[in-house]
Amino acid sequence: MLRLSHFNKHTIKGDVFGALTSTIVALPFALAFGITSGAGASAGIYCAIITGFFASLFGGTNVQVSGPNTGLTVAMAAILTSFVAQSPDNGLVAAFTVVSLAGLFQIAFGLLKLGKYFTLVSYPVISGFTSGIGVLILLSQVEPLFGVPISQLFEQATVFNHANIAMGLMCLALVYFWPAALNKYVPGSIAALVLATSYFLISDVNIPVVGAITSGLPSFSWPVWNTELAGEMIKSALLIATLSTLDSLMTSLTVDSITKDFHDSDQELVGQGIGNTIAGLFGALPGGGATMRTVSNLRAGGTTPLSGMLHAAFILLIVNWGGEYTAFIPSVVLAAILMNVGLNIIDWRFLKRLHQVPLFSAGLMLSTMVMSVVFDLVTAVLIGVFVANLVTIRRLSEIQLDNLNLLTAADNSLSVTEKELVTSVEKTATLLDISGPIGFGVARGLKQCVSDSEHQILLINFSRARFVGITSTIAIEEIIIDSEQQGQKVLLSGVCDRVIQDFNKLKLLDKIDSKHIFTTREQALRYVNDNFRNH
Repeated sequence: MLRLSHFNKHTIKGDVFGALTSTIVALPFALAFGITSGAGASAGIYCAIITGFFASLFGGTNVQVSGPNTGLTVAMAAILTSFVAQSPDNGLVAAFTVVSLAGLFQIAFGLLKLGKYFTLVSYPVISGFTSGIGVLILLSQVEPLFGVPISQLFEQATVFNHANIAMGLMCLALVYFWPAALNKYVPGSIAALVLATSYFLISDVNIPVVGAITSGLPSFSWPVWNTELAGEMIKSALLIATLSTLDSLMTSLTVDSITKDFHDSDQELVGQGIGNTIAGLFGALPGGGATMRTVSNLRAGGTTPLSGMLHAAFILLIVNWGGEYTAFIPSVVLAAILMNVGLNIIDWRFLKRLHQVPLFSAGLMLSTMVMSVVFDLVTAVLIGVFVANLVTIRRLSEIQLDNLNLLTAADNSLSVTEKELVTSVEKTATLLDISGPIGFGVARGLKQCVSDSEHQILLINFSRARFVGITSTIAIEEIIIDSEQQGQKVLLSGVCDRVIQDFNKLKLLDKIDSKHIFTTREQALRYVNDNFRNH
């Protein structure tokens, strides 16, 4: 969050230059994303202004620059199309209400301290998801490039606007092959924008243009709640909130790796949420942290949240002074810029290594990518995360099962005294040693472990256990009850304070005689040796 200490002569110059640089980078993308979403160029521009300003003012990452980005644009395009089709009268307003609702969800995420959990997503899922977005962006630019819908691409080949196609391909080549050495001075997207617009002005080619952007502030629009779309509005808002959160926090982590600083994830979510809440009220696209713009700001000297606020102010000035000139920008230039974004966002590095990674990881990445394109982004992410977590839980459970051991006198973890005691009671007692964390995935294995052994006394040692989940606690409770019903005794030893707290939640210790609970394993073995050795 911006503080008074950020206004000082040591940082103001760098913040101004950082803001100017990020503004140059952001403008063509804001225009392109706005048009691609179906809401118009101004929706992308005002997203950059509103989310850029308020996310910087209230966020938790000093140099974060927020605005429209690829995933959010693809999602918003689908939401707009769906809502307008289902409710022609107020579908558009309902779609922007979703943006505000998504912002409120983000604020709630931040206040509930959920920021740290959003980065715990399997890499194959993220790779498949982002690659799917890249494919969607490429597909969405087919119509602006060829002039006909993708479904009619081959049927309408005779009516192609060849001048439009030629300009689009040349701009794509220019942006794609623009030298990195020049990019820090003039971004390839700006070069393509200037050259294509200049050519359009001096020639008489007939190609579609962006159109002028109305100067002044956007009009305020009260949110609406459409009961027929209620379920879809909530689902869509959660999708927008999740996408914005992931983009913002991933960008924040990138900033941390460069600056060696640490951002405040929860404060960042609050800032982004405030920005999106206000953006929706003014008919702007949802926004999130933009890595390219943020890094440009940082590299040019930006060091405080003031740089992000100035970035928004500069875009507002440009729109008010030069919004009319967008009427001369060929639409296909923006299509070329976005096609380059689509190509770059596809995770080619991971795709090239698919033959080297485990089959499950490769399948998870490809299936997430395909589902993102064929179905929708939220379905792809939810299924991908669900499957990845199931497999992770299974693998962790297999590891945790190794922490359940039926000890014998030959076990090296026993002291010399304990080995002697175990030898003397091995026909009477079974010693189950539990170590490490024990989650819900091992509950079944825990019961099987003791059911396969015949015992008059079951001694369960927890001296190396640091966490026992509720499901495993219930499994231990069932073991105790079953053993008592069969006339067998259960003893516990080495239960640490944390595990005791876990047990007390279900009153497990009430089911065992207090004299059968011991501080150490050796004490429990001595008790068994003294009282049950000859039984």
